[in-house]
Amino acid sequence: MYDISLTDLPRSARLCLSICSVKGRKGAKEEHCPLAWGNVNLFDYKDTLVSGKVALSLWPVPHGLEDLLNPIGVAGSNPNKETPCVELEFPSFNHTVVFPDEQQIEEHANWIISRELGYNYSLSLSNRLVCDSSISQAEAEQLRALCNRDPLYELSEQEKDFLWRHRHYCVNIPECLPKLLLSVKWNSRDEVSQMYCLLRDWPLMQPESALELLDCNFPDPMVREFALRCLMQGLTDDKISQYLLQLVQVLKYEMYLDNPLARFLVKKALTNQRIGHFFFWHLKSEMHNKTVSRRFGLLLEAFCRSCGIYLKHLNRQVEAMDKLVNITDMLKHEKKDETQKTQMKFLVEHMSRPDYMEALQGFVSPLNPVHQLGNLRLEECRIMSSAKRPLWLNWENPDIMSELLFTNNEIIFKNGDDLRQDMLTLQIIKIMESIWQNQGLDLRMLPYGCLSIGDCVGLIEVVRNSFTIMQIQCKGGLKGALQFNSNTLHHWIREKNKGETYDSAIDLFTRSCAGYCVATFILGIGDRHNSNIMVKENGQLFHIDFGHFLDHKKKKFGYKRERVPFVLTQDFLIVISKGVQECTKTKEFERFQEMCYKAYLAIRQHAGLFINLFSLLLGCGMPELQSFDDISYLRKTLALEKSQQEALEYFTKQMNDAHHGGWTTKMDWIFHTIRHMPNEH
Repeated sequence: MYDISLTDLPRSARLCLSICSVKGRKGAKEEHCPLAWGNVNLFDYKDTLVSGKVALSLWPVPHGLEDLLNPIGVAGSNPNKETPCVELEFPSFNHTVVFPDEQQIEEHANWIISRELGYNYSLSLSNRLVCDSSISQAEAEQLRALCNRDPLYELSEQEKDFLWRHRHYCVNIPECLPKLLLSVKWNSRDEVSQMYCLLRDWPLMQPESALELLDCNFPDPMVREFALRCLMQGLTDDKISQYLLQLVQVLKYEMYLDNPLARFLVKKALTNQRIGHFFFWHLKSEMHNKTVSRRFGLLLEAFCRSCGIYLKHLNRQVEAMDKLVNITDMLKHEKKDETQKTQMKFLVEHMSRPDYMEALQGFVSPLNPVHQLGNLRLEECRIMSSAKRPLWLNWENPDIMSELLFTNNEIIFKNGDDLRQDMLTLQIIKIMESIWQNQGLDLRMLPYGCLSIGDCVGLIEVVRNSFTIMQIQCKGGLKGALQFNSNTLHHWIREKNKGETYDSAIDLFTRSCAGYCVATFILGIGDRHNSNIMVKENGQLFHIDFGHFLDHKKKKFGYKRERVPFVLTQDFLIVISKGVQECTKTKEFERFQEMCYKAYLAIRQHAGLFINLFSLLLGCGMPELQSFDDISYLRKTLALEKSQQEALEYFTKQMNDAHHGGWTTKMDWIFHTIRHMPNEH
């Protein structure tokens, strides 16, 4: 028996169940371990209550699931009929039971209010008054403060009651809708009917705030439809492109295959080629996932049937990617024990075959639909040394203006690495840069292209004229390679930028270094060493390889290897201060600090957006993004419980720890260099 009456069932109600094993000796505490799970929507897409017998084939437990149930998982049966199956029997009635329509809901809400007259009709359920009480100025300020709390802030029962008591006043603060919705008692039709009436007339929110209403906390179709209205009204195509990764993922939280968000995205994909290109790849990259393959497969079919001539280009891309998967599979399995020379010979011979040459030349780059990949430069392709044998591929640029733009396109193809965390991190860095630019801060970030195209398969853009810090230090001889000479990086930049370009190179390094210091600190980017921090010849610094974020840093003997909040070594400080050894006493260092402070506070002002962007991807199954607890790391780094002044003091301390503890980073880099030096020569 469930503690809810049939009349109070919310529209988005679902039955969640799991089969568990029980461990534990007699008298000891029992341990429950989920073996399989399943969910059933209690109302179908026609608003009809489920009844009679339902056979439900269950799903295997996803990696990282800590709870016994999986309420945000897909509803419905596993198409694999070899999995455990449970047969459920729901009550049957003489008549079809249907969720009330909009008019009936409004009539019920009005009836509740008319019945009140100082007496709480719904006391037995919610113990809260139906009508608003009057609001004082102090209460209005308290309400605004509550609504300004970040999305991860947990409302107390008293705060929920306070919000509900003043819900009609909340209409004056449209952005407080998520907090008000979390205050509704969804097991009370009296409250839900009033919330629906409020929602009908609620002013549209800013689209970035409305994104929160698409996460797993808000399954109600009417709420999600309101969120979509806000997006349709307020998002440009550029913004839709910016948030497309999240918008595709939250389709998983929709109750039914046909829903307003899916229709909106298909329409946008068909009217904007760039959106359509990435919409296709975001869907295709998850077709191996059986929990979403039916939903995403239907959307892919709808898009491909309607996208016209661009389908030919997408077909060519898929053919090329399939060939690259085949060849890397062979390298990893059949040729894994062969020498590098033998593997390269195999690669060149295989890629020279007519079927491979036809598939791998003259197609649109999946990384960027504006770029055409021409003839393959086989002599400049190579197999990289890491365990998964990624391919470094080089294509000619067939554009007639290529001499003025760029003559070639270099891309790394990876088969065996999950690039979704890299994709998300680079997206967030790009959005950070956009916020900084809007506030007059030009920090010259370099969010290079990265795209997951399948199960642990993806592409990474190679940034032209760039080198890892380790490669630069190795050019400075043994002392430079072993980090004993902190001037090597500065000498290299000065050598590459003689005369008037020197000052602009130092300025570019300073700006980009400030941006990446702030970004890597806020996002908790781990595993930072001299092989995944790079510098272009013009002085621009950037980070690569974002396999660890939200403070999931690598450990050695049970301790976190990285002991500083972010990387700010003496090498970097010497460049910033133009070669002065006592770097922290220079005006250049003061300017650098000022940039960092402004950048940090700018991102802090938009904390809600970044928390929402991570929250919308909880259904992805990324190893380091499993729960709201993971995302709460952003609350810590952005010091959201502190005032702005206290937050700035907190960040200042992190900066001091970073450059005073730079020697610990240098030690880590020395050991990393010693381990990898043979591979770099």
